[in-house]
Amino acid sequence: MIRSKRTDHSKKMAAAADLTDDLIVEILSRLPVKSICRFKCVSWHWYNLITKPEHRRKLPQTLSGFFYPGCRLDQEDNFLLYPNFEDISGGEELPFSNPSLSFLTDYRMIIPKMCCNGLLLCLCWKLSPEDECNYVVCNPATEKFVVLPDSDYHTGASNFRLGFDPIVSSHFHVFQILEGHEDYGFVIGMNIYSSKTGEWSHNGNGWVNEELQVVESRGVFFNGILHLMTNDFKILTVDTEGKTWRTISLLERMRVECFWRGYLAFIGQSQGQLYYINMRDRDTSILSVWVLEDYYGDEWKFKYNISTFHLFGVKDLKFERDYALIAIHPECRLIFFVWKCEDILMSYDMDRGKVSVICNLKEHLYDQFLPYLPYVPYLLDSLAG
Repeated sequence: MIRSKRTDHSKKMAAAADLTDDLIVEILSRLPVKSICRFKCVSWHWYNLITKPEHRRKLPQTLSGFFYPGCRLDQEDNFLLYPNFEDISGGEELPFSNPSLSFLTDYRMIIPKMCCNGLLLCLCWKLSPEDECNYVVCNPATEKFVVLPDSDYHTGASNFRLGFDPIVSSHFHVFQILEGHEDYGFVIGMNIYSSKTGEWSHNGNGWVNEELQVVESRGVFFNGILHLMTNDFKILTVDTEGKTWRTISLLERMRVECFWRGYLAFIGQSQGQLYYINMRDRDTSILSVWVLEDYYGDEWKFKYNISTFHLFGVKDLKFERDYALIAIHPECRLIFFVWKCEDILMSYDMDRGKVSVICNLKEHLYDQFLPYLPYVPYLLDSLAG
């Protein structure tokens, strides 16, 4: 006997109808964001279930917008930096009460440095004494925060990266990249803070090569591992315990150093894969997109060429001079970039070849290449620390 697809579908719907609301939410909480978006279309009951505020807190979230450094004048006409936010979700309300992080009351200036899965790392200058500062990790949605202790390790220079993956652990890590002489910035070691222990651990340079320079604005926390771009176009990785160090080579690299901004490449992650985007050596009007399909085998696969003429209608624009990549959407092949001369935030759908203008940036800081930090809300109440 041949059963119709309609009969099978009806049985599946009937079986789903037997599930309690709590059980449905529990099942949905273990699925990726794209699946949850599709399940909104199952029925009006499922749509209301998924969008209900108390249930929404338990479900995975998608990219909501970008934190960036805002600016204001104090009573003495000094410029003070504070977090601001550009919403791209189109929702009725933001997942936090105030993007300026007003719950951090002991600080006169708050500079957002990095976002990772709903947590925000900030450099915060104190009200008193004014020349002292803290690094603070906070959750803007719950207003919980942790003030990091001093690492007790002083070197010529250092910069910080944040690592957090709530699927793996409720604890976060902060990586302090230790650099030698400030004129050269070679990596000499790594301090790693664990919110589980509340302490820093010191590690030497596990990448062996003593002449590695990390590009300041490049960093991705992915698969529980920090990924860093170097000045000679390698990707360095280290785990949260400082035990596993690795170097990933790139197949194609831009040999000419970009004298005006830095180096002409970008790394990000989307849909469980690591992406590498670089400006072509022979034709600077072309961006090439590569995906690390075999993560442990260093197997890069070419995916797309993107023309600046298609993006902007102009061919002779330069990556990191006239425009900058700022993020890849974690759930789809959508890249976000800033076009400096027009002061706009834009997106590009790599699968469909569609360019979209998101907003005007004229009210933002004069330097549109200041970091725009992609924010995915983490709505659970706790911040392990």
